[in-house]
Amino acid sequence: MFDILNALYLAAIMFSSITMYPVGETAVPPKLDGVALEMSFVREWWREDGDGKCAYKGMLIPFDRTWPEEVRQGDESVTIPPEPGKIAGYVALINRKECKGKETEVILRAGLTRTRTLLFGSRGPQVDKHMFFPAGDLMETPADKIQPWLHQVVGRLEAMGAQDSKYKDFLALSANELGKVLPNRAGASQPAPSLVTDGVAKAQE
Repeated sequence: MFDILNALYLAAIMFSSITMYPVGETAVPPKLDGVALEMSFVREWWREDGDGKCAYKGMLIPFDRTWPEEVRQGDESVTIPPEPGKIAGYVALINRKECKGKETEVILRAGLTRTRTLLFGSRGPQVDKHMFFPAGDLMETPADKIQPWLHQVVGRLEAMGAQDSKYKDFLALSANELGKVLPNRAGASQPAPSLVTDGVAKAQE
């Protein structure tokens, strides 16, 4: 199922995507209601904004497919029913780009990460540098190509923000961007933060 979701997402945003590599080895939440994880990502070292020069910061959030999915099986189109309560995959929602000698830039990218379980590992599934993935620029993604899991993971962050300020701060930093990408979400009407907040510069329009 994850491969199907990944293929659909890739087709929608490939034109704006960049490849992200998770930093370190991070055990993913084994349950849907597990906490979102703060994570760092990098690009290939040889790029102008690659590893060693820039880092991308964000959250890793699980999601379940609460919508039907239409897939191709040979020459036929088959509709797969929703599977609520079952983790369908993990979304990396990236909202900061930090480069040496520059102010932190607020961005909004997202991608579906893969997971793997090491043969002799006891930590369960994890993401690491081998689980690289395309992260599309949500500001460049047409409204009709925004995937339904984005609404879900942002809503999950909003719910957790009521109990933990790190999730609330994450959303506040991206209030302007999320308001444009998801204009109908409940939190879109909240006042946007100033251009510079705690040393973090908003990307100029």
